[in-house]
Amino acid sequence: MAKEGRRLGPGAKVMASMLALNFVVTVVILLTDRNLQNDFGLYTGAGYFIHWYGLLITGIIDIIGAGLIIVKPSRLFLRLGAAWAAFMTAFTIGDMFLYSEVGFTGSNGLSQFASYLFGLSKYPGTENYIPGLYDLLVAIYALTFVMSIVSMAVHRKKS
Repeated sequence: MAKEGRRLGPGAKVMASMLALNFVVTVVILLTDRNLQNDFGLYTGAGYFIHWYGLLITGIIDIIGAGLIIVKPSRLFLRLGAAWAAFMTAFTIGDMFLYSEVGFTGSNGLSQFASYLFGLSKYPGTENYIPGLYDLLVAIYALTFVMSIVSMAVHRKKS
């Protein structure tokens, strides 16, 4: 078991670092994006809007995964991390199709919400947030997936 951990060391360290970085980016988004916290000003209930909690859950999974990979850098956890990164890449990109749930309507709703999520400048008429963080989150997930696949392929060749 320890021998396997050493062989997967560099790939596991990279994946754990990337997942931990995703956690940090997620926390920054959760703390700074007022639109996410209150559904673009529509949600006035106690606590935060449901999408805020969804992002919180993904961030918690990221940091737990990073910890597991650090504690036990096995091929199984590397595969699970790769699957998680692939899922989250698709999931975060697919999030733009939820445009009607957050008040973007009409024929331009999808492109408007995509501009909000993936734009590098603040979308007009929205509350405070830091543009580009969502792009960064998606990019890190995608890079994590690619690097984990490369790491597993290199490891497989050495075996």
